[in-house]
Amino acid sequence: MKRSMILITVLLLTVGILAQTDSMAGSKTKEERWQGHIVRINKDNSTLDVRGGRKNMDQTDRRIQYDSSTAWTKQGKPADQSEFKDGSFVIVLGQSDSKGVFHATRVDLRMPR
Repeated sequence: MKRSMILITVLLLTVGILAQTDSMAGSKTKEERWQGHIVRINKDNSTLDVRGGRKNMDQTDRRIQYDSSTAWTKQGKPADQSEFKDGSFVIVLGQSDSKGVFHATRVDLRMPR
């Protein structure tokens, strides 16, 4: 009886550790969000400088890298990249790489309130 209880305890601990390891590995690829106003657009380098932050955070500038796979949307619907101008409010979804560069998978244009 004691052996089976010890075996069950070890099994549960192993499953718990594996589940925690999987969740930590998944957090590295978690999609991030950045929102704010476009300060600068550099088409030569495929970057946007956005002044803003995460919800309820201090205002800071962040350089956003985009490429041909980046989706450009306007309130959730497909949009042309030419609609995005300095001063536009955007919500950017993407991921940061190991060097801290934020790569946009989607840039959504929002209308001023």
